[in-house]
Amino acid sequence: MPKKILYVEDSAEYAEMVVNSLKQNAPGYEVRLTESLAEIEKLLKENSFDIVISDFNLLGFDARDVFKTCKALAPGVPLILLTGALSDETAVDMLKTGVADYILKDRLARLPAAMEAAIADREKKLALEAATTCLKESEARYRKLFENSSDLIFLVSKDGLIIDSNPAFQAAAGRAEPTGPAFKAEQLTPAAFRAAFSLAMEQAATSRKGSLIETVFITAAGGQITVEGSFQPCELDGGAAYLQGVFHDVTAPRCLEEQVRLTKKMEAVGRLAGGIAHDFNNMLGAIEGYATLALAPLKEDDPIKDNLFEIRKAVARAAALIRQLLVFSRKQALQKQTCELNETIKTFNTAISSLLGEEIRLELDLAPDLPGLMADPTQLNLLLMNLVLNARDAMPAGGVITLRTRLLTLDPEGVRSPRPEEAGRSFILLTVTDSGTGMSKATREHIFEPFFTTKEKGKGSGLGLSAVYGAAKQHNGWVTVKSEPGQGAEFSVYLPVTSSNAPVKESVRAARSKGTGAAAARILIIEDDPVLLGLSVKALTEHGYKPDIAASIVEALAILEKRGAEFDIIFSDMVLGDGKIMTVADELARRSPKAGFIFTSGYLEEKANWDFMNIMGYKFIPKPFSVETLLATIDETFSKKPEKPGP
Repeated sequence: MPKKILYVEDSAEYAEMVVNSLKQNAPGYEVRLTESLAEIEKLLKENSFDIVISDFNLLGFDARDVFKTCKALAPGVPLILLTGALSDETAVDMLKTGVADYILKDRLARLPAAMEAAIADREKKLALEAATTCLKESEARYRKLFENSSDLIFLVSKDGLIIDSNPAFQAAAGRAEPTGPAFKAEQLTPAAFRAAFSLAMEQAATSRKGSLIETVFITAAGGQITVEGSFQPCELDGGAAYLQGVFHDVTAPRCLEEQVRLTKKMEAVGRLAGGIAHDFNNMLGAIEGYATLALAPLKEDDPIKDNLFEIRKAVARAAALIRQLLVFSRKQALQKQTCELNETIKTFNTAISSLLGEEIRLELDLAPDLPGLMADPTQLNLLLMNLVLNARDAMPAGGVITLRTRLLTLDPEGVRSPRPEEAGRSFILLTVTDSGTGMSKATREHIFEPFFTTKEKGKGSGLGLSAVYGAAKQHNGWVTVKSEPGQGAEFSVYLPVTSSNAPVKESVRAARSKGTGAAAARILIIEDDPVLLGLSVKALTEHGYKPDIAASIVEALAILEKRGAEFDIIFSDMVLGDGKIMTVADELARRSPKAGFIFTSGYLEEKANWDFMNIMGYKFIPKPFSVETLLATIDETFSKKPEKPGP
């Protein structure tokens, strides 16, 4: 495409000579001739020219007017003066104002080269302007990306000083661009992480390649966040001029990962604890039962009696420990009822004061009008007792324990219940805080594990907080802890606000005929542990019963199929070698319709079993049980048996 020239000349004869010269010596140019300033304005508005050539003195105006018009309407288009005579002073002034060149008319041969030079210079300027604009836009984009990024970005000089940072970094670390005292990058991290952090910077600077690291930054508020990122060297003149650190906050996902890990670990420990408790309860039951039977024939002054009583006391203490293990593993039978948590706390406050001592003050901050909870009152009191005593032990020099209640509505993702679909979103938050010695992260990771304790040997069983953990879980809630060394501790228990369970359907059986005692009851014992089976048979036989026995579900069903109508009471372990008795409870009731049911176990494995027994009016006695408890439960069941609920 030919380049366009706007030629301003009021001498037609000379203009024709110039045009002919250009056609001969500079082909490829298209010339538009004009002698009017008004037409110059019109042409510049309507057309695009590559260069303007103008005489200096024109009719009614001069080249200065042409230059002003070009500058206003076609900025950057070069203008060359082609004139007959021009003083040196005027020529210099015109060149200073921006005229590309001036040529005397008697040296017309210079014009083509001058035009090419002016146009080439303009193209270079346009390219430079375009590159400058592009660079500015790029810098603006990257500056915006730098400033708007949620990552923590900062630049570190060769001396290890932070020389620039983005707003996300400044907000997290509380460090603006250093206008005051120099701030070294290594000061971002606590002392324990500083060596590894400095090593990562050194390796990035020397190897010209950064590697991903995870570390901890100190926040503006003095807390800590976990971050992940790397350093990359930024080079100038072939050498590393500074390091660019790009890190992102991974505190939340790491906390979630830690919660999942701890939950899985606690579930595994819970299953182990439940299994140990089950087997241990069977052994304790045998010890308790045979000790009781051994007491019966002894005279009051028999010295062996004291030994047997001590055995029974030891069994009771061991059983109490096992109960706490079962609470932790969430396999302790619950007897839920509507509880007012604030009232429970007020009653507890009165009872606990004597155990705290004069140097510890217990403060209550209770939210008014809390809804009722469906909870086991015994476990609620156990939970409060363990949390408050734990707080007391953390304050050997005295201090303040605060019990606080609040009603919360949580987002679905914030609900950490074992059964979130049942929990809903409304929770009562019970918080117990103390001003004690606090805990390290290592201690917090194990604080809810059974038998873990920071007390000296013989000062604690290590089951208190594990029982708190289990009680919260068994009520479909959870417990969290916040603590740092020297900053006290805060335990938060979340309990769902749920409706009450269905009421127990129970009716009183008609009184037996006079002269008929409980010993006349026909009892079927279902137990696969030969020691406990033998104990139950011996205990009942010595008290006038003639029990039948079955060592499995299959054997029990076979007996009931033939003689189900004969039995008044069925006494069964819940977990047998060939299955769980509750899976055939309906069939047992069908084959023995008039029998009352008593179930026993080292633990209640499933919440549904407890709900079912409550609804049906069945009895449950936890292992280990005493002979007296078994006999009393048989008497009660014999006189009061549930009727099958209607459809």
